[in-house]
Amino acid sequence: MRCVLSVLVLFTCLAAKAQHADSTHTADEFHNIKLATTLSLIPGGGQIYNGKYWKAPVFWGGIGGTAYYYGQLNAQFKSYESVLQFIIDNPSYTTRAELETAAPEIFTAIPSPFYQTSVNGVAQEAMGYMEQLRTQREYTLFGILGIYLLGILDANIDAHLHDFDVSDDLSISPQFTQKQYFAGSESAIQAPGLSLTLSLP
Repeated sequence: MRCVLSVLVLFTCLAAKAQHADSTHTADEFHNIKLATTLSLIPGGGQIYNGKYWKAPVFWGGIGGTAYYYGQLNAQFKSYESVLQFIIDNPSYTTRAELETAAPEIFTAIPSPFYQTSVNGVAQEAMGYMEQLRTQREYTLFGILGIYLLGILDANIDAHLHDFDVSDDLSISPQFTQKQYFAGSESAIQAPGLSLTLSLP
């Protein structure tokens, strides 16, 4: 809880700094790309600074969802780890029934039941489940990192394109013209041509 409050306070300070920086800009100054990229280190910060408010909840949801999934995988991993540790601490038990009778709270917490009846079989199953969950946790971490880096890249690109003029005032006018070409000492030759005029506001 303390960590969440610290992040919120930091985000508020950076957002206030960004707003102050925006208010001191003149009409001829460009959007602050470095500030947008720096604020994007906090998920959604760069998107808010760039005025793309709808993108911030998308990144929050993406990171929050994958982080929640990681927490679920980690809890399942620890439940199988508890079973394995209980087997190591109690070498006198030889069957799964004995284990379940001795520690029912440990075996009710596992997401998938064991099918082996011997202690060695249960231990092998537990290690197999743990290996699968470890792999899924790694993929989830890569997912969180990927979404985080995508948010920074998105904020940086949006900041670069912030001052790019995409208004409807841009126009292009094709015109037919005639050009004169000279071939050595011969007289001028008339030839048709096409010129394009781009009008900027």
